[in-house]
Amino acid sequence: MKVYTYRIDHDYGLAPNPFGRYCTLAVCKSKIRRSNNFEIGDWVIGTGSKALENLTGKEWSNRLIYAMKVTEKITMQDYWDDPRFQYKKPMMKGTLVSMFGDNFYHKDTNGEWIQEDSAHSNKDGSCNFEHKNKDTGGKNVLISEQFYYFGDNALLIPIELSEICHTTQGEKILKEQLQSDFLNWLLNNFHEGMQGTPINWKSLII
Repeated sequence: MKVYTYRIDHDYGLAPNPFGRYCTLAVCKSKIRRSNNFEIGDWVIGTGSKALENLTGKEWSNRLIYAMKVTEKITMQDYWDDPRFQYKKPMMKGTLVSMFGDNFYHKDTNGEWIQEDSAHSNKDGSCNFEHKNKDTGGKNVLISEQFYYFGDNALLIPIELSEICHTTQGEKILKEQLQSDFLNWLLNNFHEGMQGTPINWKSLII
């Protein structure tokens, strides 16, 4: 088992998408999603960042925004086709939950990726090729039925666990003892599921 950690620069409920029965990571974090070393049962955790603080004017560093134990890994095309995840297809004129759906990539008859109108498209709904290339480069979607999403109720991480916070771009894998200490703290003190709303939603509500 491995625990991957990275810092979150913005939190709109897109990556991760914590709504419904499943927490999913379908876009962004391409390196993690395509890694051949990533195994079912590994964890992915996201902590706050200075960038997030600059966007919101609040302190988010050293806070845990979410943690998910990956229980399934499927291709992006299978994610699009799977009946379980149709509710995660975005509707840009719907609620905030539906606007930030993360299931918007599928292939055409020539095997080329189509990006449906989504939070990663251009404002006029046309394809954002930079996002498309980065997102589809991840190849897989990570799915969790055991997750902890805190969002705007992000947990202050104890000082003795502060090393779980990655301080640069990208991601890192926690050392074995730190993995154990972190999971003991999380699993023994908090309930699974969605326990907050996305941090950046407040900036969207007038």
